[in-house]
Amino acid sequence: MKRFVIVIAMVLVQGCDAPWAGPTLPDGSHALNLTELSVRGPFDVAPAIIASTSLVEVRDQVIAHAVGIRRRTPGEVCQAYETVPDPCWAQQVDQAGHVYVAVIINYECTSSTKDASAAGGHTLYYIHWVGSPQGVCNASMAQPMWRLYSASRSDLPSSGMLRVRLVFQGSAQGDIDTQVQLT
Repeated sequence: MKRFVIVIAMVLVQGCDAPWAGPTLPDGSHALNLTELSVRGPFDVAPAIIASTSLVEVRDQVIAHAVGIRRRTPGEVCQAYETVPDPCWAQQVDQAGHVYVAVIINYECTSSTKDASAAGGHTLYYIHWVGSPQGVCNASMAQPMWRLYSASRSDLPSSGMLRVRLVFQGSAQGDIDTQVQLT
């Protein structure tokens, strides 16, 4: 009986993530606290990342991405809903001294996820960690929405080209890059 319990426990634990499992910072980087401005941007196809020192430019690129991929009009992309009153961030104020980062990631139905951000050299990292799948997804998948963050320029290099990288870790792998010119 004892062996049976041990075998069952081992089978169950294999699909679970350890409580300490999660994103690891890239070598040579340090943690960076991004300010979350909105988690309810336009619906779109994921994954992607867009960054700029101008909120207007980020907004325009996000709308263009959603229009181009989904073949919708800007009015359809920016249509307000009760749960999403400002999907295109028109009420957000463009502040000097910030880099704006918009990220869209697919929802994970059966896996836990954790996000982190870091900076190292001339790279800003947005790290999305996906845990091991657990169980069966019985829910319809929600459409991904763009999220908007900002980073203070004082936490980043003062000039040059800044690479902004969306890094996938855990059971999801890969990365997507964009760049921002810092002046």
